[in-house]
Amino acid sequence: MKTIMFVAAILSATACSKKGSECEQVFDHTVSLLPEEMKSQASQGKDKAIEKCEKASPEARSCALAATSMEDLMKCPRS
Repeated sequence: MKTIMFVAAILSATACSKKGSECEQVFDHTVSLLPEEMKSQASQGKDKAIEKCEKASPEARSCALAATSMEDLMKCPRS
């Protein structure tokens, strides 16, 4: 459960500043980096993650989209 909460925080922090497709891309890419057993749980919070995505910086969005692993994603700015 702690891992899911951590991933939700990452999804919230590694988001984009525009609605629609960019935030969808950030969300989908972030979920793709998760282990299989966590993907469905993360997907349940999609609407909230996208809402938070709309408030995050362009730097956080770019970093999240460039991440190739959860380790890379955890290095991204949180705002």
